[in-house]
Amino acid sequence: MKQQRTFLAGLIAAAIGAFLCSAPAPARPASPAAVSAGTVAVSPAQAAASGIEVRALPLTRFQPRTSAYASVLDPGPLFQWRGRLRSALAQVAAAHARASAAAREYRRLALLDSQDQTVSDQAAEAARAAWETDRAHLEAARATLSAARDEARSRWGEVLAGWALAPHAPQLAALASGRQALLSVAVPQAGATGRPPATIRIGRGEIAAHLISASPLADPVSQCPTYFYRAARGGLRTGMRVDALLPEGPALEGVVIPNAAVVWYADRPWAYVQSDDAHFARREIAVTTPAPGGWFVAQWHGGERVAVGGAALLLSQELQPKPQAGSPGGDDDDDD
Repeated sequence: MKQQRTFLAGLIAAAIGAFLCSAPAPARPASPAAVSAGTVAVSPAQAAASGIEVRALPLTRFQPRTSAYASVLDPGPLFQWRGRLRSALAQVAAAHARASAAAREYRRLALLDSQDQTVSDQAAEAARAAWETDRAHLEAARATLSAARDEARSRWGEVLAGWALAPHAPQLAALASGRQALLSVAVPQAGATGRPPATIRIGRGEIAAHLISASPLADPVSQCPTYFYRAARGGLRTGMRVDALLPEGPALEGVVIPNAAVVWYADRPWAYVQSDDAHFARREIAVTTPAPGGWFVAQWHGGERVAVGGAALLLSQELQPKPQAGSPGGDDDDDD
């Protein structure tokens, strides 16, 4: 009798279990971590043992930049123009001195001739002829100087031509001594503001270059307008073609995600943000704005703690298969 009651109880339990299994499970709201991205639970001790390094990223202002090309020019032709212009200027000064002396001599002799006739008309006329000759030489010297200046401007622009003509030009002295390099930078559409930027970065951004003036020439490759810049010589050598970084648009606020903090999953970049002492949340980031040492990301709050070491370990831990709750298993007890 006892065995019959046990058997009936088993049938009833099996029927109830079959009903529960066939009924649809009640809907459960997805957890926030499952909606946005994965989360990983890691205790501080586990993080230290695994080499997971966390750093608070400060809020910073970042200037977006666009790329351009810069050529390191040979300043030798500019120095040659300086020699030509200075020589022409000296010729003008000498001709002016001669013309001034001849004018004074002519006026003196003409005055004497008009007062007491102690000077012959022939002497006065000779003085007048000498004055007019020297004045013609002065005009010729001025024309030569003007032509040389115009030619220099057509090649080097107003500012550099002015430096070449000035008696003392410390900027040219810096170029001549090798302390600074002269650059020609092709600026697409003169930058986002319509004007060439006053300061740009050269190479990987380590060298600052400062605007001199517009160049009369276009870039032979890109056909963009070019501008003269000067920069500390550093590793720049004549004839080099280097990258230039030009500021584009207003400065932005955000954080710089270090390269070591970026992991790729499903063809998208992510970073792990520490939500509390024992949890990391995976957050998608944009890698469209390179910054020194990483990527600038706008609209992040300063002070957020990001895994800058061991991010790949966190991703591996997150992607490990999870044990299913309520999975079948257990011991089978057979009653004889």
